[in-house]
Amino acid sequence: MNKKIIFSIAAISLTSATLFAQTLDRSIRPKAGPAPELQMGTAKSFVSSNGIKVFVVENHKLPIVSYSIDLDIRPELQGDMVGFQDFVGELLTAGTKNKSKDEFNAALDQLGAKLEIGNDGLYMKSLKKNSDKLLALAGEVLTEPKFSQEELTKLKKQAKSGLAQQLDDPEAMSRNITSILNFGKKHPYGEVMSEASLEKITLQRCQTYFETYFRPNVAYMAIVGDISVEEAKAQVEKYFAKWQKKEVPRATYPTPPSPKGASVAVVNKSGAVQSVIDVTYPINMKPGDPDEIKLKVANGILGGGSTGRLFTNLRETHAWTYGSYSSFRTDELTNAGYFSATANSTTNASDSSVAEILKEMNRLRTEPVKDEELQGYKNYMAGTFALGLEDPKTLARYAINEKKFNMPAGYYKNYLKNVEAVTATDVMAAAKKYITPGVANITVAGDKRQVADKLKKFGPVTIYDIYGNVESDAPAKALPANLTANEVIGKHIAATGGAAAWKKVNDMTMVMQMEMQGMKIDIKTVHKTPNKMMLDVNMMGNSLQKIVFDGTKGYMAAQGQKKDMDEKEINQYREEASMHKEMDYMSAPYKTALKGIEKVDGNDAYLIEVTKPSGDVVMEYFDVASGLKVRTDETEESPEGKSTSTTYYKDYKDGAGGLKYPNAIKQVGGPMGAMEMTLKSVEVNTNVGDEIFK
Repeated sequence: MNKKIIFSIAAISLTSATLFAQTLDRSIRPKAGPAPELQMGTAKSFVSSNGIKVFVVENHKLPIVSYSIDLDIRPELQGDMVGFQDFVGELLTAGTKNKSKDEFNAALDQLGAKLEIGNDGLYMKSLKKNSDKLLALAGEVLTEPKFSQEELTKLKKQAKSGLAQQLDDPEAMSRNITSILNFGKKHPYGEVMSEASLEKITLQRCQTYFETYFRPNVAYMAIVGDISVEEAKAQVEKYFAKWQKKEVPRATYPTPPSPKGASVAVVNKSGAVQSVIDVTYPINMKPGDPDEIKLKVANGILGGGSTGRLFTNLRETHAWTYGSYSSFRTDELTNAGYFSATANSTTNASDSSVAEILKEMNRLRTEPVKDEELQGYKNYMAGTFALGLEDPKTLARYAINEKKFNMPAGYYKNYLKNVEAVTATDVMAAAKKYITPGVANITVAGDKRQVADKLKKFGPVTIYDIYGNVESDAPAKALPANLTANEVIGKHIAATGGAAAWKKVNDMTMVMQMEMQGMKIDIKTVHKTPNKMMLDVNMMGNSLQKIVFDGTKGYMAAQGQKKDMDEKEINQYREEASMHKEMDYMSAPYKTALKGIEKVDGNDAYLIEVTKPSGDVVMEYFDVASGLKVRTDETEESPEGKSTSTTYYKDYKDGAGGLKYPNAIKQVGGPMGAMEMTLKSVEVNTNVGDEIFK
């Protein structure tokens, strides 16, 4: 090539670059191209001879097959046995008429298979070569279950422990109250298990539920993996042939009414350092609704993730929370979907967090979304949808959804086109229709003493317990004139034996017992005046945890590791190890304040705020009638952050040294979670030697 030609090419290139620079304005965002044509695989379907609607998606990449059965049912309300449906699946996997629980589990383990059962379906997965044996087990479960009273008793015991934990869990409190307020107690979504309902659950009720609703003619089955339609049909007909059809009743539920304006519901968690906030209300929307995709875009912009406005506002701008999000749910059966905007806020910022959530909800209704923000979230939706299609199970689920919920034909095939078609006008219209800050249940699970008054600016405030029962609207009882905190504490000391008797106690050895996962655990505590202490948590002769304090120094030991106490821990245990804790409260440097009268287990109790020498604050409750201490709320700090534990003292009885002791102690929250302990033994003045504190 000669120089002349080279120069000509260079000139052409230079001219093209100049023209390109002149025509491209980098400040203008390129227009999005048309949504790609979605090439979705199809699920092949058939109906078995006993009515199972089966959808098969072949995927021969791995020699694995999964089977899921989804029951299209509307069961009756659980009524006075709320919670029994949660046990049905566990009871079904606890053995059959031909196999004990251990034999059944061993058979699954031998196959390397998974079999999970809930109250509205089941899921199975195994290598293809083991799939016949897996389906044989599943067929046995569905046709020859053995409902075991022993297993139900065990499940109820575990559930009771879980309920105890909920009493200290603001997240659980929030879930309960939002469900009840949104749907009502006469709706399946508003039914909440309590200890009373748990105790009433019978094996017969669980078995009747199974026999009524677990029927093939209401079953949708998705089969995904290394299998052909012909193989799937042969397996279903062979292993589920004994599963008999039966007419299945369908209950009707009331459509939850929308709130009348905004109102505030507070569930009390005394001493909570955070508030769980939820701005929520029911919405009437079924899957496939013409507004569903528009609301998905609107909700995503508001609070669909870490780029949402709620997260940016409450966390990044104000640092009140680790995260704030919004969501909504469509409901295919009961017209009981819902919208929810949440945050776990610091207690002091509870009202401010609510205000900002409402502000962001309202902004979406009144200000058009900018193109960049709108397109950004639509791109995210398109990407996650396309990614989901890589899982063959998704195709099967989509096929079932369209049939089961009577969704528009091609809903998922046209999904990307419909997402791309959403405009800023659509987002605002969806927000105005479904995102309603002025008509909402504003729920806050936190310390009512610190948050209730501040929340009144958003609407009338009602205090609820964890089960949705309204606390008395009557004003708190007035404190008796001139009553002091020390007089209340003195009444407790007198009721437990008197100051003179307590002062005679030089050492005390107490053993409490609790059960965890079927194992007995002893908690031995030894105190010696003035402030020596040893605590040993022991199971079957093995020490799980040990704390030793000799009055000036100490250590903690667990799992073979020993750690000397630091200065902060020494100060803590100097207070904790005191033999006469309540008598210490009555003198300096402790400070006490009588805060009022509150209910504890339905009875009036004086509430006293105790500030320790360390500056830590403890809330102590003393029964008005008996004088006995009935509850303690204490906030502790650990590497995981602050947590509040609540301890209940019950069943006081006479014991060693002429003193009264609580024979039942229940603690919820704190590092150990929920614990229920009973007094096994107590001894006083046994001349405990100092060597035990070394």
